[in-house]
Order: sequence, then C-alpha cells, then structure tokens
Amino acid sequence: MGKKPKHRGAAKLTGARDIGALLLRPAKAAVTPAPTQNGDSASASSAEQLLDELDDFPDTGGLHSVSSDEDNDLPSTKGDIKVLLCNIRSLFAADMAVLREEIHTVEGRMRKTEAESQGLAARCVQLEAHNTELQRAQALLTTRLDAMEDRHRRRNVKIRGVPETVTQEGIQGYLGRLLASLLTPQQMKTALTDGSYRIPRAARAPADTPRDIILQFQTQTGQATFMAAVRGKASHLFETTSLSFFQDLSRPTLLWRSLLKPLTTTLRQASVPYRWAFPRSLLITHKGASKRVTDPSEIDSVLTALGLSPRQEQANTDQRPKTQHTWDVANVRPFQPVTPGASSSTAYKAQRANRQLADT
Repeated sequence: MGKKPKHRGAAKLTGARDIGALLLRPAKAAVTPAPTQNGDSASASSAEQLLDELDDFPDTGGLHSVSSDEDNDLPSTKGDIKVLLCNIRSLFAADMAVLREEIHTVEGRMRKTEAESQGLAARCVQLEAHNTELQRAQALLTTRLDAMEDRHRRRNVKIRGVPETVTQEGIQGYLGRLLASLLTPQQMKTALTDGSYRIPRAARAPADTPRDIILQFQTQTGQATFMAAVRGKASHLFETTSLSFFQDLSRPTLLWRSLLKPLTTTLRQASVPYRWAFPRSLLITHKGASKRVTDPSEIDSVLTALGLSPRQEQANTDQRPKTQHTWDVANVRPFQPVTPGASSSTAYKAQRANRQLADT
C-alpha cells in the first residue's frame, strides 16, 4: 500500500458512539448489495477509507481515559441511584431500628395509659356522686347537731352589761333583784332559776368590756316568761347599769340569723309578725297564711310574695352610724351555708370558713 495521507486539520476526539459507527460500517457495507461491475475496486476503496478514519484517532496509549471533572458531568444511571440508596439505608439502618423500637414502646405505654385514664375517669364520676351524698349528709348532720345544741340552750338567757364588780358569789343576789324588777310576783313563781355563770369574753371584744352572764331557768316556760317581759326593750337600766338580754344560741345559729336580718328588719317595719323556730327556721304569718324560711337565699322571693320591697331595709341600714360596735355578733365574715349539690371546692370553702368562725 502507499504512503499514509496527511491529517487534514486537528485530531478529533471520537466517543464510543462514533467508534461503534465506524466498526459497524464494514458490516453494513457487506450486507448492502453492491453493483456487479467494478465490485473489487469498491471493496478496496471502502477498506482504505476505514483505515484512514481509524488513523485519525490520537494515540492515548491504550483505552481512552476520562478525567474526574468529565465524570461529574456525566448523567447518573439507575444503578448509581440504587447503590446510593443502599448506602443511605445501610447508614441509617441501626438508628431506624432503635427508633422503631422506641416508637413501639411508647405506643404500648400510651395505650396502657389511655386504658387506665378511662378507668380513672369512671372512678372520678363515682367519687363525685359519692362526695355529693356525703356533703348532703354532713350538712344535715351539722344542722341537727346545731339544733340539739340550741334546744339544750333554750332555757338560758344571756345578760350583757353586768359589771365585773359583781363577783360570782354575788351574782345570785344581783339576778334575784333584777328578776324582781322585771317580773310580777305571779310570774316569779314560774320563772325559777337553776343557776348562773359568766362566759369568756368574745375574742374581738374590748378589754374593758364585762363578760356576759348566762342565766339558766328550770323550765322553758320560765325563760319564755322572762323574755316576754324584756321583749321590745333595747336595754334596761338597773342599778345605774344598762343591761341587754339575748337568747343563748350557738354560734352557727347566730350567724345564720344574721343573714336573715334584712328580712326580719323589713318584717318589723311592715308590722308583720314572725317567730324563730327549730331547727333553724323563721315562721312568718301574713294575711292568715304562714311561710317558713330556712335558707337566706329565699329572702327576695319571700318579700316579693308578701308584697314588700327588698330595698326598704337597705335604705335604713345605710343610715346606721359607723361607730356602732357590733363585735358581739356581726363584725366577722357572714356564715356560709353549705348548699346540697354544690361543687366540692365551694362546699369545702364554706365548711372551712364556718370552722374558722366557730373558733373565734
């Protein structure tokens, strides 16, 4: 063969696709039917052209190598993506297994907690109903206990204002003279006394205030006779001393009656008769009908039923002088009755306040 032709222009890098085309060209030429004449010359020219094109490839010393920069520009294949995913999964497999185990543990504990909470909710409902019943029973028991104490004191009269100069030995003579000044000889026969004694001074009373005296009668009739003689008198002047007389009642009953003061004041102003009854109730007689009041919350409804204005008492109480001493009954917080069916917190606060009042 002759001399190799010179290269025309710069050497051109040929990719794998171009190489495949060159290698397949002889096969295509062999498959393609050639004309019958001049067949040998055509085959020879095709072989020479293939050799010339192969000579145009640069000599790289073997296989064509691709740099790393060129490799980054190549598109990823499905195999590369699968390998990458496998590497990622193997990297987080241990952590994911631990996380799944913790999730299963938390899920089990959560289900157990939900089951226990449902049981606790049912128990709370039962305890709430039981607590309501206990509150009703306690309120009833407290009322009955106070009623028993008040009934035990029904024969007593509390006398306030007796000076401390009257000693225990001289109390009997002092009270005998007092009864003689208030009762007739016929009444003295029924108003027989059984004893007398001084009681401790109230916690909020001034230090120079004399202690009250409890006068005990033998019968309730004698006590009622004495109270009828002093009824309507704000005070009684006896031996240069102003005395006051009260029923001997328990502390809770006194506080309960103080809550009914707006009602009793309005009834007195309207000349409507009433009387206290046991246990802890107020009987009102108006136009031939009787009405029993047991709860201070009934004041407005009772006054409305009687045709009286609830605001009449408020206007009069505003005119009361502020210097008036009420340490004996009502400069403490008002008594809070325990209403059946009230919430646990409300009933507990009311009972606690009442215990604090009873201790004062």
